[in-house]
Order: sequence, then C-alpha cells, then structure tokens
Amino acid sequence: MKLQPSGPVQTTANRLAALVARAATAPTAMIHVAEGRSIRLMGGWGVPPGYPRTEAIPASHTLFGLVIQYGFPLVIEDVRTDARVPAEAPVRAMGIRSYAGFPVRDPGGEIVGVCAVMDMYPRHWQAGELAAVDEAAQACTALVGQRYARQEVESQRSFLDTLLNSMDTGVLACDPDGRLVMVNRSLRTRLGIGADNQPPEQWLPALPLTHPDGRAFTADEVPVLRALGGQHVHGVEHVVATPEGGRRLYSVNAHPLTRSDGERLGAVSVFHDITLRRRAERFRGCELAVTLALNEAQTVEEAAPRVLAAIAETLGWPYAELWLVEPTPGGEVLRHVDRYRSPRLSGDLAPPARLMPGQGLAGTAWQRAQPVWQTDVGDAGGPVTVEAADHAGLRTALALPISSGGRTLAVMTLFADEVEDPQDALVVTLSGVAAHIGQFIERRRAEELQHALTASKDEYLHLVGHELRTPLTVIASYIELIEEADPTSTLAEVAPMTAAIRRGSDRLRRLVETLLDLSALDSGQAKVRRDPLDFADAVGAAVDQARQAAETAQVTITARLPAGLQITGDRDRLGQMVVELLNNAITFTPAGGRIDVRLTRGEDRADLTIADTGAGIPEEERPHIFQRFHRGQITTERAIAGAGLGLSVAQLIAQRHHGEITLLPSATGTTMCVRLPLNPAAARPPPPTKVGPPAAERAQILKAPVDYE
Repeated sequence: MKLQPSGPVQTTANRLAALVARAATAPTAMIHVAEGRSIRLMGGWGVPPGYPRTEAIPASHTLFGLVIQYGFPLVIEDVRTDARVPAEAPVRAMGIRSYAGFPVRDPGGEIVGVCAVMDMYPRHWQAGELAAVDEAAQACTALVGQRYARQEVESQRSFLDTLLNSMDTGVLACDPDGRLVMVNRSLRTRLGIGADNQPPEQWLPALPLTHPDGRAFTADEVPVLRALGGQHVHGVEHVVATPEGGRRLYSVNAHPLTRSDGERLGAVSVFHDITLRRRAERFRGCELAVTLALNEAQTVEEAAPRVLAAIAETLGWPYAELWLVEPTPGGEVLRHVDRYRSPRLSGDLAPPARLMPGQGLAGTAWQRAQPVWQTDVGDAGGPVTVEAADHAGLRTALALPISSGGRTLAVMTLFADEVEDPQDALVVTLSGVAAHIGQFIERRRAEELQHALTASKDEYLHLVGHELRTPLTVIASYIELIEEADPTSTLAEVAPMTAAIRRGSDRLRRLVETLLDLSALDSGQAKVRRDPLDFADAVGAAVDQARQAAETAQVTITARLPAGLQITGDRDRLGQMVVELLNNAITFTPAGGRIDVRLTRGEDRADLTIADTGAGIPEEERPHIFQRFHRGQITTERAIAGAGLGLSVAQLIAQRHHGEITLLPSATGTTMCVRLPLNPAAARPPPPTKVGPPAAERAQILKAPVDYE
C-alpha cells in the first residue's frame, strides 16, 4: 500500500520535522515516504527553495534512497569528501554539506521512509543530535501506522462504494437519525436523489415511490424507516417513477443495522427490480387470453379486439393497432384491421386505412421485417411524428412484424404513455405471442383458400351443368328433329331449327371465349398494349355499342363525358371493360329504368362511374361480386342467363391497367366506379373506398336515349 501524505498527517509531519531540527540544531529537517522507486516529501522544516514539495522524485542517486536501500542510518560529515555520496546526488547542487538520516519503519518493521537533518556546512554530528533524529524516526512509525489505518479505512470504503455502485440492485442506507448516508448509483439514477446527509423531512418528500395501486407511501410505511424502528421488512412492492418519465416495479427489503453490543447504527434498504419478472408472469396469462381469443374467432377481424386488449392491458400500454398485409393491383399494402384505446389516454390517433412499405411505424417494421422500438416518439426523425405523439399523449412506440413461414403477414404496433428504454426480453416475449397470431392468420388464409377452391369447383360444375348443357341440349334436340323430318321438307321449314342450333353454338362459343380470355388475363399471357388514347372517346364508343341492347331492354343510357381525357392503355381492352359493366347494368335494370355514365378527371387518375336504377346488390353479396362464377340471388330467382364471369373479366382488365373497379354505396340501384391512373408507370394502389357523390350530382337525365356533353 502506498502512503499518501495529506491532510492531518502532513501537518503532524511538518511539526515533527520542526522539532527534530531544533533538537539536532540543524537548519533543515525532512521526512520522506517511499513510493516504489520514488520518494515524496511528507513533512519538512527549512526546506531549501525549489525542492519538490508535492510531486514524487526518483529515489536513485539520493541520500534518502541510500538509507531505504541499505536499511541503516546514514551519517555524513562532508558531502564533498564522503565517497558514499553519488556524484549525481541532488544535495551537491542544493549546497548541502552534511547529512544524517534514519530509516522510518511501519508497524511491521518494513522501511517506508526516511527522517533526516541537513546543514549547509560540514559538521561533526553529536551523539545527542543523532539520538534526536533516531527518536523522530521512531515517532514517525506511529504516524505512519495512523496513516496506514486511515488509508485502510478509506480503501475499504472505496471498495464498498465501488462494489455497491456496480450492482444492478438498488441499496439505500441511513444513520440512526434517518439521514441518508449512502445511495448506490443504480438506485440514485432511478430515484433522482443523492446521499448528501439529508434528514428524512428533506429526502422523503422527494422520494418517487407509490404503491402498485397508485397510493402514496406515508413516512410510517417507508421500509428503511420501519427498519430504523427495529422491524425486518421483506417483499414490500414499490412503484418507482424514474426521472425519464418511466415506471419500474421493485420488491423492497429493509433491515436494521446494529453492533454486537446492540447499539443501533442505522438501517439499510435493498431494492430488487421485478418489473420484467412480473411482466413475464402477466404475459403467461396474456398468452392464454390470446389463445382463447384466436380459438373462438373465425377471422382476424373478429379476433383483433380481444387480442389487442389482452396484450395492451398486460403491458399497461394505452394504445395498440393491428395491420394486415393484403395484395392490391399495385402491390401489397398494410390494411388497418382494428385498434385498442385505453380510457386513460388523453388524446387519440387517426390511423389511415392503408400504409405503404416504409410508411409510418407499422410500414417501417414491415419493410425492415424486424421490430422497431422508438424510445421517445417526441424526438424528431422517428417513424411516429411529434405532432401525433403530442396530440395523443404517447411517448414510447413498438412495432412488431407478425410472420409465418418467413413471410410477414401482419404488423402489431403498441404505444406507451411513458418513456421506456428498449427491452430485449419484452420483444422476445411479444414475438412469442406474435407467432401464435401469425399461425392463426396462416391457418385462416389456408381455410379461406380451400373454401374458395371448393366454391370455385362447385361453380364450375354448375357452369358445366347449366351453361354448357343447356345449349348442347338445344343443339342436340334440333339436330334430332331435323334428322326425323320429312326428307321432302323445304329449307324454309327447317330454317327455324338451324337458327336455334346457331344460337346455341354462339352461346357456347362466347362462353369458351370468355373462359379463355379470363385465363389469359389472369395468367398475364394476354397482351395489353400501352398506347396513348382518349378514354372519353373509348367510353363513348362502348356506350354506342351497348345502345341496341339498352333499347331492346327499354333502358335509357345517359352519358356525361369530357371533350377529351388522355390516358395510357389498351383501347380495345378498356372498351371491353366498359361494355361488360354496361351489359351487367342493362341485365339487372328493369324496363323504364336508366343507366348514368359519368367520366371525370382527378389529379392523377380518371374516374368512370356507371350507376343504374336496378334492384341493387344485397349487402352480404357485395364482397363477392367480382369473384368468377358468382351468381347472386336475383340472378338465380329470375333465371337470368350468364356464367358470372363478366365482372371478373372487367376487374382483371382494370387491374392490368393498374386500376380497380369498386362498388360504391348507393341509396338505389348499383353504382360501379372505375379508377384508372393517368400514368400507369407511376401508379400506386388506390385509396380506400369512400362514399361517392350524391346521385343528383352524378348525372342529369337527358331526353335522348344516348347523349354526350
């Protein structure tokens, strides 16, 4: 151990040096301590000017070093003539001519320094003078022992402080009067208080402790003060509000500190952070709640409210959302499914209906395919905007991709109203819950696909049994009649039969062509040109083509078309799409009804609406109208011919042009809306469907069967 001269010890050493100088009648006396291969002045009297008083100097080539090296007193009457004095000795340059030094030993007998007197003239040191120096050296032994004891206490205290500050467990101690004497670093950073000898009336009000139910602790309930009264406290739970705005749950123990004779020294309190352990315990119940919700639900939409509530309430976080990855004509998007909002949340968020990859918190997690933790959403530059955080009162955000089979199926976002640092254990636990959700989504999608395949097979068999068998029966029957007819029958007599055969064969041909066309569009084998065209002119031509069928059905078509609307696409295919929509409207509009066609130009797209005054589509059938082979209840009841493929073909054509056809809400009849981008290369998935304009704004009935504005 190094002996560091400082404070009271150095003052005592200076006084001892003055005494030995007087006793030896010497002008200079110095007491040095050894520090490895160096020495340092601990105390002195009459120290020559320029001599180092605080810094250590090398012991080699010094008279002090010789005493330490050989362990015997060194007495020199004349430095210049004594052969023992090294030529490089600093005493020569300092003008010192005579020297008498005695070793200073510690209580164990080890040499730890030198006590010496010096004179600027040669002299013969008397026995009494040397005895005084020797006694001073022995007195230094007690001084060194005192200093060693002090340093030992300081070293132990430093070791204890370092040990306590390195612990993750929080430790707090106070003296018998309740004054804080120690708060280790772990607890100090969480409580925001320090051990500065504060009395209880000062540090207790600043202690950010509450019961788990939110009640404040009274002075009589604080564990360390209970321990001062002699109690041993175990497992009291505290909620600590951290300076950063977060909350941690602690299990607190406290014990009195007493000497062996029973004297009370104070009390110590130990804080164990059980936040993650308690959260893990709650999550076992959360996983059970999520599993039950998934087992009892048939769809993601049905399971989402209970799943989000279970997870958010377990975390104690006030807001959560679930987003589902869904395909669109322009690529996959995130669709907002549902959300959980705690009543304690001061504000609210308004999530969009859809998100693109990299957009917002959920889109960022989807794009990266890994969790995203935003510690403080109030910091600029994160996925969640500062404005949204301020409005809703949210602080920390976490987005977790929900995957299955290496594919992201959904994203769950969770928000806290307090700042929380990233927690790997929490993310791992939530990932386990997300895996259950991912498996549920995968199973439901597989079941939906199986149902769709079964329904498609049934519809196809129905098509074969009806749409193919009916014309084939007609053809076969008339061929049989012709075969049985009188050979002398005239051509005029068999002409109606051949006409019926032709109608049957035309119906079969159209059905086969439609099936082949649908297959080609679906597989991408059908070529769709990308030419500049006037969409208004193409729509007008399609209306002209449908006019005869409309007149036959006694249905009026009105059209409001701009003078020109340029887009890029395949004119023939787009015309086919409009004709399919018009034929569908004519089929389901009763005599005397009307069909309104309106084409408008948006900022970056063309909007075509076709509204009829027919019977409309029942709410339960609306999600299925673009499915191939779908025939609604009205079609079946009225025995309307058709394979249920027209709207499927029209939708595929729109999608091949980076657009889509949607069914708009309508008070009467049916309103179809075609949205096509003006520039397909820059097209994006269309926005969510919204309620369309009032019927009076869509069109104005014109007297003529077909009219263009």
